[in-house]
Amino acid sequence: MPAGRRPHLVLVLAVATVAVSVTLCAAAILARAPSAVVPLVALSCVGCPIFASWEVPGAIASLRADRGRKALATLRKSLDQLPEVEHPLGL
Repeated sequence: MPAGRRPHLVLVLAVATVAVSVTLCAAAILARAPSAVVPLVALSCVGCPIFASWEVPGAIASLRADRGRKALATLRKSLDQLPEVEHPLGL
């Protein structure tokens, strides 16, 4: 997968995992799950989002770095368009 799309995919999957875990927890509460299943549901509702968010800080850092590179490229492009002038003191 191209490096440009991977951070977006990591973030989308982390959000989707949280949504699925919340839905599973709500379904277990509303359906009155058997007491033998409750620890497994609790473990999966807490553990899966933690595991899915393992790479989120790196993905956010990558997106911020890309934004910084684009801003720097824009700045350099605008600086290249400025006219060259002599120093007023002749330095």
